Amino acid sequence: MRLIATFTFFLLSTVSFAQTKALSTLPSYDCSLKKIMAIIGRQTIITSPDNSIGLDAILADYCSTFGNNCIRKKESALTDSDYAKDILMVGILSDFKKWTQLKTSITRIANGFIINNKIFKDRSDGFVYVDTNRIIIGGNSLKAVKDAQLALTGGHDIVIVQNGKITWFGNKKDNTHFNWFNLQGLKESNYYKKSSELFSAIFISKTFKDTIDYPKLNKALKSYTQQFLSIYKLKMPTKKISWFLHSNMNEYGTMSGMFGLTCPGNNSAGFSIRGEIHTNGFDTGLVKHEYSHFLFDNAIPQDNNPAFFVEGCVEYVTNLNDKDLYNKRLKVARKFRDTLNYADLIINNRDFYGQYSSENYSICGVFVKYIIDKFGVEAFKAYCLADNRKVKTKDIFKIDFDTLVDNYKVWLDMQ
Repeated sequence: MRLIATFTFFLLSTVSFAQTKALSTLPSYDCSLKKIMAIIGRQTIITSPDNSIGLDAILADYCSTFGNNCIRKKESALTDSDYAKDILMVGILSDFKKWTQLKTSITRIANGFIINNKIFKDRSDGFVYVDTNRIIIGGNSLKAVKDAQLALTGGHDIVIVQNGKITWFGNKKDNTHFNWFNLQGLKESNYYKKSSELFSAIFISKTFKDTIDYPKLNKALKSYTQQFLSIYKLKMPTKKISWFLHSNMNEYGTMSGMFGLTCPGNNSAGFSIRGEIHTNGFDTGLVKHEYSHFLFDNAIPQDNNPAFFVEGCVEYVTNLNDKDLYNKRLKVARKFRDTLNYADLIINNRDFYGQYSSENYSICGVFVKYIIDKFGVEAFKAYCLADNRKVKTKDIFKIDFDTLVDNYKVWLDMQ
């Protein structure tokens, strides 16, 4: 739902005089994900260079998605006939030994690659390439590969990441070229850049017509930030985050690089990604929520942290500030006390944003309160960082996971 409030605007601004770019003129996004879905529906070789390190979890996740259609192989095991089959390849570009056999529109060079006659040699440069029988996620370093993997949404033929940001994206023009556009150019053409005490910059869509009482927002956000950092015993991040304020889902999905959100039927209010907060409209509570993720994730990365705690750490503080909301959420938690799949949500990090996402949002903050009340905030943070949560449950809490859940149910009945 679009969240809007009307306020008075008091910001020093850097006015952009660039002509607004019509989003309808950008490379189109295939909402049907035709190429991706066709590959997923067929037997596909999921592979990486032989000496790849740090990609096992990514490859395992993809293999799980493909199910029985997944065929795992290392690059050296690929035969000439395999290159005519469906392949999902993930790896650092310099590690590939048979790159030319993949027959892509991407030219590999020493320490980099060339696309559309443009050279990408920085270690942060990565790409996602999608064709009728190819999905290739590559880059000039492991971090670049991981950044590219996070940028895969499936509806474009090419997506480039540089310094952790999506830059170029587009679709095939012919066998060797792409029709593409640099996403970062929209900052200049479609947004006003505003200075801010708490953000590195605020980018406000030129189509956003409401005004914002910035001093009021800044005061509220500073007070909330102090509370949040105090509760979790965290330090203020030294590097600031930027905030993009959009006026519709098309802007929101495009500028964030979450292109699928531009497709019919999708809805979202806000999220934090790639060092940026994106909100569809303005609401103080929404900004606080997304800023909380920035504060917590800076110290407790989401690498191992399940969504149940990623959201729960924020909802816990929300509940502290709204007793009526907390009491309503207690009722929801009690309702799903015995039917919630705690192992999937906490151990396996599954299904938080699925069919019961609304209920999960209500319950996660309650569960975090239980952990903090019983074991303390440092134990909660350690649990968020744990890589093997089922094993680490006993190390951190001195009880196994089943007992942790059983004790939560007892605690819940006493609230």
